[in-house]
Amino acid sequence: MPGEPDIAYAAPFLITHCVTAHDYRPPQVFIDAVLAVDLDAWAAARWPDVPFPCGPDDAERMLE
Repeated sequence: MPGEPDIAYAAPFLITHCVTAHDYRPPQVFIDAVLAVDLDAWAAARWPDVPFPCGPDDAERMLE
């Protein structure tokens, strides 16, 4: 997820469990980054063309 310039956030698969079962609240900057994701772009994309706005435009993608 995008953050400030040069910052990207990631979360383990169990983040939903931690939030719902244990009342965990991620830092606000993480929440803001999650809410900033363009869901339409993600829903329309298919691997390997999933948008990762935090990566450099010239990044090489591993397809395996």
